Amino acid sequence: MKDFVIKYWVQVLFGLVMGGLGTALKVLEKRMRKQTCDYKALKEGTQALLRSEIIRCYDVYMERGYISIHGLESVSSMYEAYHTLGGNGTVTKLMEELRELPVKTRKIEK
Repeated sequence: MKDFVIKYWVQVLFGLVMGGLGTALKVLEKRMRKQTCDYKALKEGTQALLRSEIIRCYDVYMERGYISIHGLESVSSMYEAYHTLGGNGTVTKLMEELRELPVKTRKIEK
């Protein structure tokens, strides 16, 4: 009788532990999927903002016909982040054109 009770409770406890682990794994999987989805949205949103700002800067500097050293550094930094996030070749072409512009320093008025 004692062996039967021990065997029965071991099976019940094992079933409860396995059920608990299964539930915990499902909860973790759901959280991971949401985090992956959120990460993808943040990545794509950041990439879109960087692309937009690089294009805006491109338009400004191409209209001027020159770029400041600080402007070039800023746009280059944005491009590196954009490229790291998986940006496409269109912005690469814009960057090549920006790098060909003459670099001028601003004159400080006194």
